[in-house]
Amino acid sequence: MKKIDFIMTAIYNIGTSHAYSIIIEYGKKSFDELATLIRFMIDDNLPLLDIEPFLKYSIEENKGWGNKFDGTVLSKII
Repeated sequence: MKKIDFIMTAIYNIGTSHAYSIIIEYGKKSFDELATLIRFMIDDNLPLLDIEPFLKYSIEENKGWGNKFDGTVLSKII
C-alpha cells in the first residue's frame, strides 16, 4: 500500500507541479519529481512504462501544456 501511495502522490505532484504557471524550458519541477518516481520504481523492482507512445508529444507545444489529445489511446485501463 505504501508503494501505491508513493506512486500516486508522485503522479499527482508531477501533474500539479506547474499548475497555474507557464512551463519554462523543460519544466524542472516536474522533471525532478519524475526522476524521483523513476528511482523509486527501479529501487523497488517495479516495471517502468514504455515511453515510446509518448515520444511524439513535446514540451514545446502550447507553452509546455501540450496540445489536446485523446488519452484513452494511451490507457491500459480504459
